[in-house]
Amino acid sequence: ESQSITSRGKRQNYYEYHPVFLFQRLSQTDLEGYRYFFPEDHATDTDQKFLPSWPTPSGLTESRALGLCQQAIANSSIGRSCGGLLGRRIEDAISMCVKDLLLKDDLRWAEASLALLENECEKRVLEEINDNQQELQGSIENLLIALKCPSLCSGNGECTDWGCACFKGYGSYDCSILSDQAPEIMELENAGLCDIRQYDCTSVRVFGHGFRESSSLKCEIIKLQYSDSQWIPGEPLTMSAAFQNARTVDCQLPNDGQQSDAMDLIDDKPIAWWQIKISNDGFIYSNSKTMIIYDGACQTCESQESGLCTLKEKTCNIDGLCYGEGDTNPTSPCLLCRPDISRLTWSVVENNQPPELETFQDMLQTFYGEDFVYQFLASDPEGSAILFTLESGPEGASLSPSGLLLWKAVSKNPHKLTFSLTDDCNAETKVEIEVRVKSCDCLNNGSCVTNINFPPGSGRYLCVCVAGFEGDLCQVNTDDCKLNQCGIGRCVDGINSYYCECPPELQVDVLKYFDVLNRYTFLQDTVMLKCHRLFPYSFHCSLNYLSAICRQTCGKNMECVASNICKCKPGYAGYNCQTALCRPDCKNHGKCIKPNVCECLSGYSGSTCEEAHCKPPCKNGGTCLARNLCTCPYGFVGPRCDTLVCNRHCENGGECLAPDTCQCKPGWYGPTCSTAMCDPVCLNGGSCTKPDVCLCPRGFFGAQCQNAVCSPPCKNSGHCMRNNVCACPDGYTGRRCEKSICEPRCMNGGRCVGPNVCSCPSGWGGKRCNT
Repeated sequence: ESQSITSRGKRQNYYEYHPVFLFQRLSQTDLEGYRYFFPEDHATDTDQKFLPSWPTPSGLTESRALGLCQQAIANSSIGRSCGGLLGRRIEDAISMCVKDLLLKDDLRWAEASLALLENECEKRVLEEINDNQQELQGSIENLLIALKCPSLCSGNGECTDWGCACFKGYGSYDCSILSDQAPEIMELENAGLCDIRQYDCTSVRVFGHGFRESSSLKCEIIKLQYSDSQWIPGEPLTMSAAFQNARTVDCQLPNDGQQSDAMDLIDDKPIAWWQIKISNDGFIYSNSKTMIIYDGACQTCESQESGLCTLKEKTCNIDGLCYGEGDTNPTSPCLLCRPDISRLTWSVVENNQPPELETFQDMLQTFYGEDFVYQFLASDPEGSAILFTLESGPEGASLSPSGLLLWKAVSKNPHKLTFSLTDDCNAETKVEIEVRVKSCDCLNNGSCVTNINFPPGSGRYLCVCVAGFEGDLCQVNTDDCKLNQCGIGRCVDGINSYYCECPPELQVDVLKYFDVLNRYTFLQDTVMLKCHRLFPYSFHCSLNYLSAICRQTCGKNMECVASNICKCKPGYAGYNCQTALCRPDCKNHGKCIKPNVCECLSGYSGSTCEEAHCKPPCKNGGTCLARNLCTCPYGFVGPRCDTLVCNRHCENGGECLAPDTCQCKPGWYGPTCSTAMCDPVCLNGGSCTKPDVCLCPRGFFGAQCQNAVCSPPCKNSGHCMRNNVCACPDGYTGRRCEKSICEPRCMNGGRCVGPNVCSCPSGWGGKRCNT
């Protein structure tokens, strides 16, 4: 018999609980040294972020888990038959079972340790047979039967040496499953309750008996509709089923389970009440169990026959959505659910703090003639959006709703700027700032431009000087005589010009000499204005003038113009004719390197260095006034005129495409993108405050303010037309459509319980209780 014990095949239980080592025939030494290895017990989970505790996420309590484990282990056939030999191993297995259920939160693990007990029982039986065979002779039979045939084949089979031989129509290792009978549902996960605030609620785990893995395994889902104080089943839906084992199946739920059929006040009815059945073949279905899907923020639900929930006290139902006390408006943080004030509309947060100006300064400064641009920044303690509103200020000043101040400073007097900051809940802060206007102190017709190296509002500026002046305030006349182009004469500086005063001898004698030769006009410009010594010899040398023979070679940049007379070539002047002449003169401190060829400083170009360069270049029609200094046309600001400025500022993320032209983001329109669009439009006097967001007047709610408020709500699919006025469907009447209509009326004390449906008293029948 020991031979048959150790050689019999091991059962595969419901959970496909595969051993690590293949169990064949074990010797006594093997049995004594055999140890069981469960990988889950030794795996380390470095990412574990929580400690399991009772109850489990599915709602399983410790006491219920203990009861399940005692039933599965202590009351099993192996537990009852081999309990005397196993001793404390039974208690250890129950304790292990409870821990498994806590860690796994899965009822399939309740019988996981039975295989361990069976093997331990076999080991004890073999030990006792070897040691006390005589004493065990009477009880050994019962032990062998319990090991070979669990639960005595459930009464549905015959116990043989190799295990249970099931009768026709039954299967499994203990013959407990009817192969041709409908499966049975024992319970649903978490007792059939699912809170959409905590769980996905798109599937449910079903526990029972007789589930078979096949392509025909299906879940039938029927949605129950509440009408006239009773639940009426709808059309059945066939959903996919995921086989886990013979006792567990996962059913997919319809995807509308978390959506209400209508935008109405949340009451004692759950979001959905499903009736669930299982079929192995698509023809024969199990018994049904119901599942309730509810909103835990507003409802408390339990498994009960009525299928109704309890409405929590401190909740709000706004726009068809449920909010708990203290929940904030998703778009306006200063609005809260405060059911003590209103359960149907948002309430302003208590002690709502007004916005605060972050860049607060008692005084701002600009300078006369500046296109003053200043961005105010503010924050709201509750995080609401902030609206800037200008109340008073200098003429021509504008303040956008987002806080951008624009003003052309054309008055030298100080001005007061008064504006308000308002949040979504109308909490307001008043701000008064003085704006002082500094005079533009640039001299000699210089102009003031904003110094971008200092923060806006500081009033700091730079002077752009006209040609001929330089210095911080254009106070210095540029020295045009730096190059000493007058030779031995005296250079007299002018405004962006100069002239030469020559010695008397170079004016009188030479003029007289050339007047005689009727040649003075030929050399007047060179001799008289530049004062060069062109005549190193005495007057008698003039006799050789016409022969144009020079005994000595003329120097560089010179030419022989008369007998022994050298003159500078055209375009040159100065001592030894080393200085090139440029007409007009090189500007912006350019250097004349050849006749009429200017070498320009970095940042300038052109034949006379008259063109300034800005890198990067001025944009949008801006003019480079001086090196890297742009003057911008109307509508543009910035160091390179690259920032568009719309006069009234583009709001709500709009983009300024051209001066005073805004391109609005989707959902906004208007000259400054300040008007929101709602599609479809807001109804019943609602105002569109943000794209597709309606602010409803009192008494209406919904995405488009399309729903009126009726409290208590209209019943029996009645529609709330306006405040507390219900439009009832055919077959119902009353202020809340709570009364059914029977035409003709019910007779003999019958009660109208539905449209043309009479409930008759005892002794009466018929459609109208008239029979």
